[in-house]
Amino acid sequence: MDGLLLTRGQRLRSYGEKTGLIVGPSTVLALVELGLGVWVDAVFVVAIAAITALAAGSSIRSRTAAAVCGVLLAAGILCFLLLLSWFISHPIQRGD
Repeated sequence: MDGLLLTRGQRLRSYGEKTGLIVGPSTVLALVELGLGVWVDAVFVVAIAAITALAAGSSIRSRTAAAVCGVLLAAGILCFLLLLSWFISHPIQRGD
């Protein structure tokens, strides 16, 4: 479906569904981060997910693709956070 004959309400609902499917897995990751007490990471995850969802919500055509994009986004953010924490805990040169 190309969306050419959709009404404004139907387009808005479709955009909201796709945006929610993109943000959903990252929101779960942010809630886990809040449960662990790392609120800075949770804010970072929500900000990145919101920016990506606003950009990709209108360009992704199907809800399945939006859900896959949301899972991949959450996995990418988690990998980034794990890699960043590893770099912080293993500096190149020790200070002491």
